[in-house]
Amino acid sequence: MQFHISKMRAFINQSVLFAVIGISLLACKQIREPDFKGIDNLRTTRLGSSQTTLMLDMHYFNPNSTKLNLKKANGYAWLDGNLLGKFTVDTMIRIPANADFRLPVTLELEMKNVLKNSMSALLKKEVILKIEGKARLGKSGFYINYPVNYEGKQNISELLK
Repeated sequence: MQFHISKMRAFINQSVLFAVIGISLLACKQIREPDFKGIDNLRTTRLGSSQTTLMLDMHYFNPNSTKLNLKKANGYAWLDGNLLGKFTVDTMIRIPANADFRLPVTLELEMKNVLKNSMSALLKKEVILKIEGKARLGKSGFYINYPVNYEGKQNISELLK
C-alpha cells in the first residue's frame, strides 16, 4: 500500500510542476490584447421575434510576437450602452503572430433590446461598441482564462463593411 501512495504523490508532484512551468511560460511574456479592426461577413442564421442569431467574423490584429490558440470565448456585447446579447466562439482558432486574424462569432441578440434602440443607433454616424467576456488562450497545451474587454467609437459603415 505504501508503494502506491508514494507513486501517486510523485505523479501529483510532477503534474503540479508541469502546470506551474506551463503557466510560467505563458506569464513570462505578457499577452497584449489584440487590436479590434471591425466586423466582416455578417449573416443571420436564425430570425425570431424574441431572439435572433447572427454569425459574424470579428477582425483583429495580433500584436504579440508569439502564436496563440484560442480554445473558446464568451461574453456580452453592447451598442451605445444597450445590451445587444451574448456572444460565443466555440471553435479552436490558431492566432498567428504579428498578423491579422478573424474570429467566427455567434451572437444571440435579445430582440427587445435591439428593437428598442436600433433606429437611434443606425441614424448616427458613430456608435460605441463594448465587448466584455473571457477567452481561453494558450499554447503547447497550456491554457489560461484571459479577459476580453473592448470599448470604443466605431463608424457604422466601417464596422459593417
